[in-house]
Amino acid sequence: MKTTNICCFYTMLHFLVKILFLTLLIFIYCEFIIYYFVLLGCSWPQLSKLDQDFTIQPPKDPNTKPLHVMFIADTHLLGSRDGRWFDKLRREWQMYRSFQSALFLFEPHVIFILGDLTDEGRWCSDDEWNKTVQRFHSLFSISFDTHLYVLAGNHDIGYHYEVTDSHLTRFEQSFQAPHVRLVTIDDDNINFVLINSMAFEGDQCRLCQRAENELNDVVKELNRTSPWTKPVLLSHLPLYRTSDANCSQWSSTSLKVKLVFLLIINLKNSSLMLYEFLFSTNHKAFE
Repeated sequence: MKTTNICCFYTMLHFLVKILFLTLLIFIYCEFIIYYFVLLGCSWPQLSKLDQDFTIQPPKDPNTKPLHVMFIADTHLLGSRDGRWFDKLRREWQMYRSFQSALFLFEPHVIFILGDLTDEGRWCSDDEWNKTVQRFHSLFSISFDTHLYVLAGNHDIGYHYEVTDSHLTRFEQSFQAPHVRLVTIDDDNINFVLINSMAFEGDQCRLCQRAENELNDVVKELNRTSPWTKPVLLSHLPLYRTSDANCSQWSSTSLKVKLVFLLIINLKNSSLMLYEFLFSTNHKAFE
């Protein structure tokens, strides 16, 4: 009888160990491996001669590899006002795993985060803001040879009439993000113009006036140093569309940017996109 009980005990223990091991495998797959399986189905597209803009001066080295750019928009890191600890934990873990997996597999040269990094930046205190910035850098950590640039969104500093000097200053200091910024990829001679779209209401307030002055300086710099290139304009909000009734279509702006989509990953409020660029913009449109 005693021997039978011992055998039953070891049988049950063996069964529980198998269940625990299976649960561990499922956890590792769902929380780590699955991101790689999904992303391995994607690749950078090959640039086609049919889509090439021959008005742009080609690279001096014909063997130059194309510039790979990753865009991330609307990460909406939750705060204490609307965020719940488990919801924040789950969202941020998914964003972290998606970002780091894509970074490992695709090795983008440049990363742009197009605003709304935070969900409650326009309301939170300075102390909570600093903690959120630390969380952001922890989630979107990059290697030394990758460049990351950030734009302001309405959830970070508020819409145009909600922007305060303190909120604007702390965002600019946290992410080195002025109203207008010219980013030049020297090796590829490609220019990106990053703007704070909340500062382009056009009402001649000091916020808008400063942004317009900075933009004029960028235009002069482009005309002086890179007259043969065509910059890419990046903003959080579209500067123009004929109607707000349908926001699902591409906005019709004075600057046209051809983009070849590679990958879109939606994580609730956040989206992660990878692009390989073909340019058909003209920096004269800034004037």
